[in-house]
Amino acid sequence: MELKYKHIFVLIALSLGGMSTWGQPKVTYRQIVTSPIDSWVEVTDRTKAMNGETQEEASVSNGKGQTIEGFGACFNELGWVSLGLLPSADRESIMKELFFPNYGANFTICRMPIGANDFSRDWYSYNENNGDFKMKNFSIQNDTETLIPFIKSAQLQNADIKVWASPWCPPSWMKHNKHYASAVCDPSLKNTKFDNGLPADRAGREGMDMFILKPEYLKAYALYFSKFIKAYRKAGIDIFGVMPQNEFNSAQIFPRCCW
Repeated sequence: MELKYKHIFVLIALSLGGMSTWGQPKVTYRQIVTSPIDSWVEVTDRTKAMNGETQEEASVSNGKGQTIEGFGACFNELGWVSLGLLPSADRESIMKELFFPNYGANFTICRMPIGANDFSRDWYSYNENNGDFKMKNFSIQNDTETLIPFIKSAQLQNADIKVWASPWCPPSWMKHNKHYASAVCDPSLKNTKFDNGLPADRAGREGMDMFILKPEYLKAYALYFSKFIKAYRKAGIDIFGVMPQNEFNSAQIFPRCCW
């Protein structure tokens, strides 16, 4: 694996070490670090006998495989709302810590939701007009207040940042239950503070299709993706890739669609 960072420490261990008083075998560890020229260097070898046999916890070679292009996080509406509560100087300092090249977290590849997710100000999609298969009423107006300025603020720190996207939920009229959520939220339950309004007889579950799998809906959803990418490109943000659904087999009390 080709790594673009000079110092990466890898510690491989088992939690059984030091428990011999309970009749468990002693297991220590092998520690390896990278050199400044991207090759693996063994620093110490502390692997010892386990039940009379030598056990190696890992084998690392200098052969290059996949390339790590970068690391990142997810742009969410509530993240931008929170940053908006700060003085501009503090907000800019945080953005620098997150995105400025070779500084701080150095995020270079980030994700964003297509429509509402569990960190949205409210539940929404880019077209809630029932039966609008031509997507004539498609709009990313909501995002001009949050996600777009968030991403563009990151671009000021790193113009080459890459963005990919996935929906937590399609427009609600494209789902069988006509609701953003897929699981019932009962406010009477412990640690639950709100009711998402989904009746029990319209709840989904893992292993079922909640999207209406008819040709006209699938074609409209493809158009929905296309319009999203083009609208963001027009706003100065290039989406290099999309995934059709986040956690496709998870029924949740927030925007979600099982496939």
